Amino acid sequence: MRAPFFYKKTAVVMAIVVIVLSTATLSYLSYRYTVGGENKVDTTLLQQNISLVEQTVDRIEQKVIDNDRILYDMTDVNDPSSWPEVNEAIKKADLNVDQVWFLKPDGTVLHPVRSLPQAFQHSLRELKLNQMRLDETNHLHRERGEGYFFASYVLRQNRKGEKILVFYQMNRDKLIAMIDKFLRDLSPKHYVSIVDFENYGVYQAPVNRSVKYFYERRFPSTFYKWLLQLVPRNYTEIERDVTNRRRVNFFFIVLSMSLTLLSLAIIYIAGLRERQLAQLKEDFISNVSHELKTPLSLIRMFSEILVLDKVKNESTKQEYYGIIHNESERMSRLVSNLLDFASLERGAQSKNFEQTNIARLVTKELEAYRYQVQKEGFQLLTRVDETVPDTLANPNALTLAFFNLLDNSVKYSGDQKQITVTVVQTNGFVDLSVKDCGLGIPRAEQQRIFEKFYRGTDPRVQKIRGSGIGLSITKHVAEMHGGQVLVDSEPGFGSTFTLRIPIREAAEETRVTIDE
Repeated sequence: MRAPFFYKKTAVVMAIVVIVLSTATLSYLSYRYTVGGENKVDTTLLQQNISLVEQTVDRIEQKVIDNDRILYDMTDVNDPSSWPEVNEAIKKADLNVDQVWFLKPDGTVLHPVRSLPQAFQHSLRELKLNQMRLDETNHLHRERGEGYFFASYVLRQNRKGEKILVFYQMNRDKLIAMIDKFLRDLSPKHYVSIVDFENYGVYQAPVNRSVKYFYERRFPSTFYKWLLQLVPRNYTEIERDVTNRRRVNFFFIVLSMSLTLLSLAIIYIAGLRERQLAQLKEDFISNVSHELKTPLSLIRMFSEILVLDKVKNESTKQEYYGIIHNESERMSRLVSNLLDFASLERGAQSKNFEQTNIARLVTKELEAYRYQVQKEGFQLLTRVDETVPDTLANPNALTLAFFNLLDNSVKYSGDQKQITVTVVQTNGFVDLSVKDCGLGIPRAEQQRIFEKFYRGTDPRVQKIRGSGIGLSITKHVAEMHGGQVLVDSEPGFGSTFTLRIPIREAAEETRVTIDE
């Protein structure tokens, strides 16, 4: 029988490969899309932080520059007598100035009459005043070691043509207060800090630079020794959510691939099992057909000879009658096996239990079977314990299982024509064993031989006629009684099959659980 296209190995393998590749491709694209989406979210969040820092730095810078313009407008370099008033007016204004200094380009202090701060004295030497452009405000910024000194200065010229350096010394605390006005709105949602180049905190504690969404920027022209740092306060939650989403997505992708592969494996195994079953059924039909055809051919041939009266010798006639009888018996056993197999499959015999003595049952059945076995040259040995107690059982089913074991021993004994039948009581069970010295069964096949339609892979076994349902029937019978079938075999040294039936009293009949 030709297998359907669906079950062809090449077609199944190709279908599985296509499905696996499709699943893998879709999973990869899904993962890439997921990761790409998460990366886009990360990039967007980082860009938002960058934009926020840039805008804040620009606003603070612009505020300082705007203050510089006001200072410029409030300062008159033409009238030295007004400088004390200008100084006081600027200090009172909200411009963060502690002191206004008026100097000559060579560093001589014109007002007030006292020494310059030491930090400015050092810086003044480094300033290239001769290269400064008139009326252009510049900034001087010193770091922690010099007390974070900060100032704005501008080179101006009076009506007399004299150049005067106006120096505005800033108050650090007032500058920090001004900066705080710009940063306080960011604090509820962000960690914000201003640090120097050595990462010392000027405003708030330094922010951890290793954080994923961290960003910092230096002030370009005013507080050019300082950097503004920013990171979202919930950055740990954001990173955890992103990581968890990625893990969950990856888990579901792996799960979907695993389930797909598992489904494919199940489909493939089911298909393989279906093909095996189809092959077994095909072999079964072929074997049964052969089993029926052979005796039918013999019966027809010898009956035709007898009907045409071609045999005159009486002894030859009797021999032909015997052949016809034996072949009809074989056909009868085969048909009975098939009917009983169908009956057991439906569970029709499962309730016909009665008190049965297995020892007497075996002894009785052997009397009818012994002649046929010995006629084929077998030595039949029996070891039956007559003290075995009665048990609740189906005698017809037990007889069927026993004959199947005997029939297998006869068929697969080979040249070693000796069969031993044993019935003993063992730990609450009755063990009915049939032992032969024949071909034996490989260990790998000792469980499969009880499957429907299965026959061994040994070429010698394949040459022997059989339906492949005898041991399956025997297993059904054992399980129907709550027992089991045991096999002890080694290739070349024969086999021992034991039908183990539990001993039950008649009172237990209502408690017997039948395996349908």
